[in-house]
Amino acid sequence: MARLGQCNFVICITFPLLEPAGTWGERECCHRLRQVQAIVNRSNKPKSDGILCILGIDSRYNEGCRELANYLFFDLYNMTNIDCDTADLPDEVLDDVILLIKSQSVHLYCNPVNYKYLLAYVAHWRNLHMHCLTEKEYQDEEAAEEFKIASFVNMVRDCSRIRVPYSSQGHVQKFDMFIVEKWPIIQAFALEGIGGGGFFTMTHELFDASEELWQAYTRLDPTSLETLITEELMTFDRQWACFFSNFDIEGSSSILEISEAQAGEPFRSYFSHGLITSHISDKSISRQPFILFGCHSTKENLNTYSFTFPSEGHLVRNAGNQGGTAKHMVVQCVAPRGALACSRTYFFGTSHVPCMGNDNEQPRNKELT
Repeated sequence: MARLGQCNFVICITFPLLEPAGTWGERECCHRLRQVQAIVNRSNKPKSDGILCILGIDSRYNEGCRELANYLFFDLYNMTNIDCDTADLPDEVLDDVILLIKSQSVHLYCNPVNYKYLLAYVAHWRNLHMHCLTEKEYQDEEAAEEFKIASFVNMVRDCSRIRVPYSSQGHVQKFDMFIVEKWPIIQAFALEGIGGGGFFTMTHELFDASEELWQAYTRLDPTSLETLITEELMTFDRQWACFFSNFDIEGSSSILEISEAQAGEPFRSYFSHGLITSHISDKSISRQPFILFGCHSTKENLNTYSFTFPSEGHLVRNAGNQGGTAKHMVVQCVAPRGALACSRTYFFGTSHVPCMGNDNEQPRNKELT
């Protein structure tokens, strides 16, 4: 049986590259790979030999691995992307992928069906080792499974320290190498004859790569910038429109009764819903929304503010000096995913009493606003 990809070879493209919608190309594909490869050498933890990414049933559908695959393959494995060319492929076929990313090379196992979808992304990767059967060979399920196991064993043969994208940004888990040991392809490593002999964790040290990968995911590149401008910015802008609608009320007396909690509801809902699918590692005030009225907008109030417990008692009519009407408010909206954040100070009408040139006739207003 001829087995492709046991060593480096030149990829021969025999069919058109399938390119999904979006602004990406050779540079973007290689740039994202380099971002991940840099983690292998730049880790604060013990130096590792590579980052292992296993998709589908072979990793018990690990979300961290899927997240890394979506980063490298530009959301090819995004379950909400129903318009993608791969939507009609069975999950077990599309997910049949194993990646081992080393500092200077990459090993990729795939099948002849998903190969043509992956090729557009990996064709320009340097030092790429492909492990893939022909379509005829793939029809023999037993032989195909043996080939997958043998490919995995060959990938990790020279590695003793391996990192795994264990958690996704939306589902943070404490790293447990014994859970990884239970992944089907990891268990298959111990099979006699085709396996590596012995349990995987007896010959390989495992580490978590999740947090450093999250930092790579948040760095802007041309593709993520396009998404930021065409999708996230529009959603971000709508939150401000909802915010201003709270003050678009007839009669100033109605505005006076608005509380900080009521005014900030659009920003809180937007941020809270986004937290369901993202992990915010920065807990500082710069990464959470807030709305503070009048004297309640001091530095001390900002430092102790929590968006989950907004004030119902601070109203426009009582948040000013000495319990009077507030003359301004400090506002911040933050995108739960991405780098968007905007802070503004707004004033309720005229907040300054001008000096008319004669202190005896027009005393200056010494109140702070």
